Amino acid sequence: MAVFERDILQAVEFIAQHYPGVVVVLNDDKRVVFVGGIEARILSGLISSGDFLSSSKMYSSGFEEFLNTVVHSESTFSGYYESKVSGVSEVLWNGNYLESGIIILKGKVVRGNTGSFSEPDNELDALRAKERIFSTLLSNLPGMVYRCKNDVDWSLDFVSEGCLELTGYEVEALLGNRDIAYADLILPEFRAYVWECVQEAIQDNEPYEIMYKIRTLSGELKWVWEKGVDVYEDGEFIGLEGFITDVTLLMETEQALHQSEERYRLMAEKTGQMVYDLNLNTNEIIWAGAVREISGCTEEEFQSVDLDGWEKLIHPDDREHVVADLEKSLKRACSFVSTYRFRRKDGSFLYVEDEGDFLLDVTGKPIRMIGAIKNYSDKMKVQELMIQSEKMTTVASLSAGMAHEINNPLGVISQSAQNIERRLLPHLAKNKEVADKIGVPIALIRQYLDERNVTTMLDSIKEASSRVARTIVNMLNFSRKSGEDKKNCNLKELLEQALEKVKTDLNSCAEYEFSRVNIIKNIQPDLPEILCFGAEIERVFFQLVKNSAQIICSNKSVIEEPTIKIKLFSNDAYLTIEIEDNGPGMDAITRKKVFEPFFTTRINQKGSGLGLSIVYFIITHNHGGAIRLDSEPGEGSKFTISLPRGPVADLYSNGSW
Repeated sequence: MAVFERDILQAVEFIAQHYPGVVVVLNDDKRVVFVGGIEARILSGLISSGDFLSSSKMYSSGFEEFLNTVVHSESTFSGYYESKVSGVSEVLWNGNYLESGIIILKGKVVRGNTGSFSEPDNELDALRAKERIFSTLLSNLPGMVYRCKNDVDWSLDFVSEGCLELTGYEVEALLGNRDIAYADLILPEFRAYVWECVQEAIQDNEPYEIMYKIRTLSGELKWVWEKGVDVYEDGEFIGLEGFITDVTLLMETEQALHQSEERYRLMAEKTGQMVYDLNLNTNEIIWAGAVREISGCTEEEFQSVDLDGWEKLIHPDDREHVVADLEKSLKRACSFVSTYRFRRKDGSFLYVEDEGDFLLDVTGKPIRMIGAIKNYSDKMKVQELMIQSEKMTTVASLSAGMAHEINNPLGVISQSAQNIERRLLPHLAKNKEVADKIGVPIALIRQYLDERNVTTMLDSIKEASSRVARTIVNMLNFSRKSGEDKKNCNLKELLEQALEKVKTDLNSCAEYEFSRVNIIKNIQPDLPEILCFGAEIERVFFQLVKNSAQIICSNKSVIEEPTIKIKLFSNDAYLTIEIEDNGPGMDAITRKKVFEPFFTTRINQKGSGLGLSIVYFIITHNHGGAIRLDSEPGEGSKFTISLPRGPVADLYSNGSW
């Protein structure tokens, strides 16, 4: 007997010691070379080692055909042959043919009664029925059932025919890793994950469920779902059993849905919208999108906010009308649109625009609300700037007419006051002549007027006339462009000229101590020249610095180190001017009105209220720039001016804007 054959017989003999049925091994001449198995005793007297199977008492018609089928089968034969033993038992045989020429027959003993084997309660019939049901189930499952070893190859001891549709490989190709191991079908990036999941489940004595990708025989990639369990016999671990099925369509659908949701979330974030899905039955809300930008909270933190929580975040002054709008929309099942102030995590309020629509059930009742909340503050700022620009344009056109209408009577008032004052001068001959003519010395007339404060009233009339005249000049400057042409100017030089004028102007007034002010200049070394009306930009510097200085260096100021920071820098598109002070700052109402004509915060009302309006008009209307104020009470004020360079500046210089 060949060494290889002897090794196989030793292995079969070892296995047969624990096999619950009967094991018979035949050589290529169909001579019995081994009989074993726990139930081998039932074959006593029927077959023994050395016999030709054809001469045994258990050999009957059809058995030869069964053996030929086993020999020519490419794998373990899954059919059965029934042989009767001693009239009381049946043996169900299946077989396997090895390349060495050995046939291994395994028999399962089924004990029945002495009656006909066709009776429905016969154990053999019941087993046949179970086998048929099991075979039918396996063939109709959308996947493959397996038993495998717990090794790195997942070596298959059994696999159902569903493996062909799932993997593209026949059963024989996978069994015992004949052509390929199942582990080789798993994509490399999933192999360690599958191994760890299975080992952890075995350790915890629990079933395992895994999803991973495999590559089929044709190269197709598939997502599969696997569920299995470790199997024991007589307390000894023998392998794994489970089921694997194709879930590619499910995963692709889920991924497409996830990608769609992710795209929508990113779109919402990039457009600054905080999207929501409100369940009207539970009042629960799912939030996504620009949650942090709007609320100041993370998306996870904000998920706890339901309908009641949303209402509490609305500004108390806006809450009633917003809730009323929502209730009206609910009753009519129409779109909800509202603008309100929304409280952020830090306690500040943000103007938002809230738009939502309803999903209805079959009865037409709203059951869900889908919508988005977006930052409305920038839009409101734009609207305010547009209103401000329109207002400034209107005021400019009115100013010209008003200035001319006021200028004529003002000239009469001013000139008359001067003439009255001249008529009272004692050294003028004409005055003395008229006084002597009426018999009243001119000195007594002057004394009377002084005693009655008439001369003081004349001084007040002259001073008031001068103030009105200056206001008219400002109004005329406000309403018309500079007479000069635009030219390239050095803003550093314009700033220095403006600072000198501020110093001269404030030092002449005892109310201010301009020498206390610390001027900090931060000017870009290579700051380019810019096309502008030089006199107008110098006036902007003058007005902004003077306003800041008057606030922080007055005798009543409590600021110990009054400071004004001036920064000039540029990029390819804009030249930027920043003027910042450490004064008392402004509240929201003042910030909103600061650029309005004739608005002033000075108690003594010495200012005309046109200074910042003119600055705004010069920057926005005459130069196409922008000016922004950042200020909070107690934190100073900062004006930021952006003057366009290049094509935009050219448009304004050519009058094309």
